[in-house]
Formats: sequence, structure tokens, C-alpha cells
Amino acid sequence: MDVPKPVLSAGQVLIKVSKCGICGSDVRYFHGENPWSKQTLGRHIDNPPNIILGHELTGVVHEVFDKSDAHLLGKRVGVNTFITCGRCSFCRNGQENLCDYTKHLGHGQGWGKMDFYPGGMAEFCPAFAGQVYELPENVSDDQATFFDPLIAAIHAVDVGGPKPLDKVAVLGAGPIGLLIAQLARVYGAIRTFITDVAAENVAVAEKVGVDYPLNLTESAKSLRDLVMEKTDCEGVDMAFNTVGTSASILESLTILKKGGTLVLMATKEDELCFPSLLLSGERMIRTSSNAMYTDFPRVIELVSAGRVKVEPLITHRFGLSDAIKAFEAACNKDKTGAVKIIIDCQS
Repeated sequence: MDVPKPVLSAGQVLIKVSKCGICGSDVRYFHGENPWSKQTLGRHIDNPPNIILGHELTGVVHEVFDKSDAHLLGKRVGVNTFITCGRCSFCRNGQENLCDYTKHLGHGQGWGKMDFYPGGMAEFCPAFAGQVYELPENVSDDQATFFDPLIAAIHAVDVGGPKPLDKVAVLGAGPIGLLIAQLARVYGAIRTFITDVAAENVAVAEKVGVDYPLNLTESAKSLRDLVMEKTDCEGVDMAFNTVGTSASILESLTILKKGGTLVLMATKEDELCFPSLLLSGERMIRTSSNAMYTDFPRVIELVSAGRVKVEPLITHRFGLSDAIKAFEAACNKDKTGAVKIIIDCQS
């Protein structure tokens, strides 16, 4: 639909959006869920109406509100799409990722009452001037749409803290899982495992250098079988679970070596049940929420330096006028083989 061009407030710049990715959380918003509140606040909050989705955006600074930001005009930028209150105990203790009062483009939270809640799946989108970053010349617009999932992935890896020579498993080869697996290698992991039920995702895992991609629908081996075979029956030092089902979390725990850590990106059930003995031997479960401000310039460097590959994840492209078709593809990945979908917001 046609909506009014956003009117800027103090501290904002207007982005003429070139590209915007569809995130898994966008699909959940599309179906009426609120994944941000579940992940950060631990409870469901109803979404306001008229959210313009999209938080994986990049584009050119088209207008500025403050004269001090005039140097950004015409610049191609990556957009960190959230700001926090800066006043709560979490913000003041360097835990802005846990702020209850976050304003986040494409999520509809923290804005108060608005006719339309801003997001990146539009021709124009407001952004926070202090959270836009000029792009290196060797980083494409397509690549820049991955900065938002990359900051979520790098924060999760920081929560887990893999060390050189660690063995790391990732359950779920969606975009976040594929990025986590690559980042684990950047941090020094010597062997990486990843699983998925979709052949397309497993094929991408091979392209980006995961050591042991496993297609669960085609292999006679389980993840535990593979891990134990390749680790002399010790297990992995760390597992990252991006699937969130009880069965996958149980499987994650069974492959951890003593002293190992499981990092949960999300859970799909309200209650989890597993044998407490799986936590014996100082095994640990941690959760990861959102990202830190400092993560954004880090991921720009990683992509610019070629340490993380994102192009192999892109499987579909649509123009903004075909956004409904894009969501149909995203909501039916088992039929379309979609891994990452990019929307061209000027098409």
C-alpha cells in the first residue's frame, strides 16, 4: 500500500532504501507473533497495527534532520536498526541488548502510538543518525543486508565464547546458523558441524566452509553419531541451537562434552523437559538476546575482509511491488528452497 513519506525527528536521517532482507522473525511477525518480546522480555506482547516490516536494510542517506549530520547526505550506509533508552540499569551497565525500552525499526515496539511503524520494506525509512555506518566500497548492498543477522550471530558467539581448537556444532542451517558456523571458525574452531532438514541449506553450508554439514532427512547417521565419530567420542565443546524445539535442545545436550556449553537462540515451547543428568560434568545452558552496539562495526569489517561469506545464502530476489510473493516464498521454504530472500525496495 502507499503510505506517507516518513517525517524525521531529531537525531534521525532518512534512508532511501535499496535492499532489505526477510528475516525469520519477519515471517513470525507476518503470522502475528512478537518474537522480540518473547526473546527479550520473556512474554508475549500484542503487536500494534500497521507495522512496516524490515530490519535488514541498506541504502543511501536522502535527508537529515540535524545539520551536524549533513556529511552523511548521499552516502551509502549500513543501518543498525535499534536504539535503547540509555537510562535503565541494563543500558548503564553495558547491557543495552536487554533494554526493555528498545526502539527497533521493523518491530513496532517502543515507539508509542503511530499511524505507521517504520521499517525497511519501503522506499524510504527513517534511521538513527548515530547508528548508520558508511559502507566500504567493496561491500555490496546485498552484503550489507546481512549486517543485522550478523550482529545477532556474533553476539551469540560471544555469549558462547568458543576458543581456538574448539569443536562446535550448530543445529539449524538457516541464515543465523550458517553465520554462526562461519564465525566459530573465525574465532578459531577447528571442526564445525551443522544440521538441517533442507537440502538447499545443507548445500549452502558446504559452500561457506562448514566441515561436516549433515542432511537429517537423507543421512542414516544422527548428529550424535557424526559428532562422536569425529571427536573420539568426547563430544563438542559448544553447540548453538537455532531451531528451538524440545527435541533439538535435547539432542544438543547429548552431543556436549563435559564442561561444554549450549547456547539457545530461541525456544518454541513454553516448557522444556530433559534428563537433568545431561547437565552433569559442568555442562551449561546459556541464552542469547539481540546484539550490542559495538557488534555492528565488527561485522562490517568481517564482511569487508571476506572472513564471512554471505552471497551463497541468497536464493531469491523480489521487487518491493512483489513483496507478498516474497513472503509466500519465505513462508513455504520447504517448497521454494528459500534460504535468504532479498527485496529490492526501488523496484
